[in-house]
Amino acid sequence: MIRQLFILGGLILALVFGGSLGYVFIEKWPFFDALYMTVITLTTVGFQEVRPLSPAGRIFTIGIVGSGVLTVTYGVSSLVRLLSEGKFGEYWRRQEVKRMLKTIKGHFIICGCGVVGSEVVEYFVRSRVPYVVIEKDRGKIERAMLLHPDLLFLEGDATQEEILKEAGIERARGLLALVGSDPENVYITLTARHLNPHLRIVARAIVPESVEILRRAGADYVICPQKIGALRLAAAALRPHASFFLDLLLRSETLDLTIEEIEIQPQSPLCGKTLGEANLPEEFGVLVVAIRDREKGNFLFNPKGNTRLGPHDTLIVLGRTEQILELQKLAL
Repeated sequence: MIRQLFILGGLILALVFGGSLGYVFIEKWPFFDALYMTVITLTTVGFQEVRPLSPAGRIFTIGIVGSGVLTVTYGVSSLVRLLSEGKFGEYWRRQEVKRMLKTIKGHFIICGCGVVGSEVVEYFVRSRVPYVVIEKDRGKIERAMLLHPDLLFLEGDATQEEILKEAGIERARGLLALVGSDPENVYITLTARHLNPHLRIVARAIVPESVEILRRAGADYVICPQKIGALRLAAAALRPHASFFLDLLLRSETLDLTIEEIEIQPQSPLCGKTLGEANLPEEFGVLVVAIRDREKGNFLFNPKGNTRLGPHDTLIVLGRTEQILELQKLAL
């Protein structure tokens, strides 16, 4: 769009400048008079001639009028095409996205918006988690925007450092490598780990053999949908009620219930208290399913009331979104 506008502006300037020089050389007029004559000729305002024109000058004026008509026709057709294709709206949206990306932080970068990536976007939207999508296939972006008109995205190749930097990888909380190619996911993981050593990276493995390769590349978690799908199918057959409950937690759009992890910061009022003293079920209505001890790295399931919360311990809690958000504020 910008290129077309520059072309149109360049044509207009060329006509004005060329027409002015033409009158200077043909009629021997001062440049200002020549410029004035060119402008009133192109705009067809109907003023009289600045000075009497010679036959050559009149022929030149006819040429200017014809060129002006052609330029206006090109300009109008270009503007109509840009409006009909929504290019103006798309341009301003891109500028707004660039502005937002300069300030966003603590977000997740979703690389790939295919079938898997779209499901991740859906879950993040329901969980109110800030995110940015990177996708090079325009068709996939348009399909995702039909479901999420406010989709924050970058159209580009996630293997490129410039795109990851534009997505704010230095300020991001995590990255998900979800494109449909294991080599690309490995490259994205390597690049992301290089740009942000502290980033939480979750990678998708198309085939089970790529799981270890992605871990070596720097992924913190590697998920193979093929393998996970098989395990879920087996679990649904053996433990249907438990599987159905987990599906409700992860996929239900009507049940306002989710499972979340909350890290206890050293300055939090919760740090140093026991679960009984914190009284989280009564104060926030959440259920503490497990606690991960940062020092030992192990999980304590169904912790008792005398369990003491240490700095950077992670609570695994079950509750409504509003309840969890309030608890997250207290944990900071």
